[in-house]
Amino acid sequence: MKKKLIAVVVLLLCISSIATAGFFLYTEEPNSDYLIDNPGSPKYNYRQGATLVPGEYREPVYNEITDDYRPVYEGLPEEKYEIIFGELPEFPKDFFSITKLIYEGKIKDYGRIDEKYWKQPEFYSGWFNSINDTYIDNDPTMWMPEGYGIFPLIKEVTVDSGKTIRVDAYLRTGFGTEAYQGVIFRPLFPTHGKAITGDKLFEQPKNAQDYISCKIINPDNSIYNGFKDNILYSNVGEEDWFVVLKPTYQLIINKDGTTIEKGFQNDWVRLLQLEVDISKDTPEGTYCIAIQPYTPCFDINQEFYFSKEHEYYGALYYPGGGFLRTKTPHFQLILEVK
Repeated sequence: MKKKLIAVVVLLLCISSIATAGFFLYTEEPNSDYLIDNPGSPKYNYRQGATLVPGEYREPVYNEITDDYRPVYEGLPEEKYEIIFGELPEFPKDFFSITKLIYEGKIKDYGRIDEKYWKQPEFYSGWFNSINDTYIDNDPTMWMPEGYGIFPLIKEVTVDSGKTIRVDAYLRTGFGTEAYQGVIFRPLFPTHGKAITGDKLFEQPKNAQDYISCKIINPDNSIYNGFKDNILYSNVGEEDWFVVLKPTYQLIINKDGTTIEKGFQNDWVRLLQLEVDISKDTPEGTYCIAIQPYTPCFDINQEFYFSKEHEYYGALYYPGGGFLRTKTPHFQLILEVK
């Protein structure tokens, strides 16, 4: 069975210190688009000349098929709406009004936004370009095992030394991804902060990790915690996070030729929360913390292939972590320490 090696992933950029207008931003990364809260006077130019186009906005129209305000998609049969969207929250009437405020940088506290907004695929701009190829005209002979992204791609905050802050983002599976992906996410201190084009913007201050620490405190790590003491070896450290990302599309063909089609699971997007501690003696300057994915070791992966002592997925499990962005990390937190 042929694999699609590059999944459709939407990653969005939000520079969160100062904001005016919001735009969608397209770069050379395949099938990637971003949201930038176009700052009035950022310290660095995170766009580096990338082309900007206006963001998506639609007036609310009642959908008789779904009994809410989800957009009607040309070519999508009525029965497919329940298959694709049936596990998601009801689509709110003010959805595009709220997301427009987010795009414009007028709402930045992602932890307070109700899941009925950020669990909708329409929240992520690439959906309107992807639905035809991945859901309406899906090729059943192709298998897309891996794809994920973090919203926003870059977040910039200003903080005083001696503070502990929480940073919220959204970790999601790529559109049309068919496997249960086991992925380790790890905070790290890269050598440079980068623009979305991959250009180096500033050098990481020396010994940054001696002054600043970062750990992922959400999503829930309970699946891994349930069996980690019984495996022979683990490549998950204390500041790492292991998660199984859920599929966003599956077409399962049974032995008798019948098929089972599934769409978005309710937890296809998770609230990602980072806890960052800045020591009191941290020198003033601009620091960068990145989040990168890694592939779990064999001992972890085999648990999800066959063990019925916990949640397992058999052949539908895929060791993720290899879906690396070529220009920038999946997420960058830019800290301006005063």
